[in-house]
Amino acid sequence: MTVLVIGATGKTGSAVVDALTARGVKAAAATRTPFLTPHGQPARPRDGVRPVRFDWADRATWAPALEGAEGLYIVGPYAHPTGEQLVGELLAEAGSGVRRVALLSVIGADRLPPEVMMADWERDVRSSGAEWTILRPNWFIQNFGNAFAATLRDKGLLELPAGDGALSFVDTRDIADVAAAALAEDGHAGQVYDITGPQSFTYAEALKILGDAAGRDLTYRAISHEQAAANLRAAGARERSITWQRGLYDLILDGADAPVTDVVERVAGHPARSLAQYAAENAALWRDDEA
Repeated sequence: MTVLVIGATGKTGSAVVDALTARGVKAAAATRTPFLTPHGQPARPRDGVRPVRFDWADRATWAPALEGAEGLYIVGPYAHPTGEQLVGELLAEAGSGVRRVALLSVIGADRLPPEVMMADWERDVRSSGAEWTILRPNWFIQNFGNAFAATLRDKGLLELPAGDGALSFVDTRDIADVAAAALAEDGHAGQVYDITGPQSFTYAEALKILGDAAGRDLTYRAISHEQAAANLRAAGARERSITWQRGLYDLILDGADAPVTDVVERVAGHPARSLAQYAAENAALWRDDEA
């Protein structure tokens, strides 16, 4: 079996490639620049992985990328102006050749504003005729190591409009393990999996865990939606992205991201990785080099 992994160098896609190859499943790793690393260096060939070019904005790349694929891992076109339509159109292009589909969505996708396209993608996957599985993970633990790392390291401060809401942060490696199981095994068709970590924490509690690992104080400060929107606009974010972010933070404030599920252990066969484990593995990311 060969699985086409869209977004193969992204937050979850790279981990899905690893999880599939660990199972002996061949992966077609789809990116816009398949022969370069994310840093622009020549990519090294990997056993069981075939690099392919895929670009949501270039339909000429779709059919060649889909060739020979029996499974499909979809990270949708968040940045495309008509992205809500493209997942359905890709599935139509794939036809009956793709037998299994796993879609990356998000917890609470059906409660988000229409600017957030996950509900559209979920609808199209459900009606595709393939054996589909919808993955609804909570917020990624890895956000602390990429999106938030620089400000935590340099300022020791994280400002978000999350109030004191709790989240069961999940490791992207666990999401990938669930995705690989859904694509490689029978028994997952028609399932919607809410994927979480083993415990819920507020951002203040999470930063205490990270700070303890890094040997410094890390502070969380709750801000308003209005301040968060102003910060995003100053950083050049589009209004659609700002609306999207507000919807996600509203879920936190409403308590939708606090529950803990057993999906990782039940589907992937191992306990979900903890925030403390991730913090211990990556403590150097948040240390103040000038301290």
